[in-house]
Amino acid sequence: MPTVSTSDTSSNGRKGAAGRARDIRDRPLFRIAFLVLVLFVAFLATKSCARHDNKVSQDEAIAIARAQIDFTPDKVQIRYLPQGIPPIYFWAVSLYTLKNDRPFRVQVVLVNANTGDVQQK
Repeated sequence: MPTVSTSDTSSNGRKGAAGRARDIRDRPLFRIAFLVLVLFVAFLATKSCARHDNKVSQDEAIAIARAQIDFTPDKVQIRYLPQGIPPIYFWAVSLYTLKNDRPFRVQVVLVNANTGDVQQK
């Protein structure tokens, strides 16, 4: 004859004080820690997938861009940007002169960050 076990339950079906504590997955601290862990792993994945093998530095890109224009710029701005799928990385070098404290003559040169080739003038 099978035996029937009894547990300490109240009339509403919940475990009594002697019953098992809440599962660790139900605790708010565990949920917060798990979310932080997932975000940290996602951050590491994005950083490990990024390409950092540029052969052309910012200063080299500016020098290449200066050789492509026919005026002497007063100011230079440079941005690092990917284009296409899979991405090809470029230095976007903006060279410009000022007139009345505003950009007057502007030239943007795209320099390939790996090869140093000028993409656009």
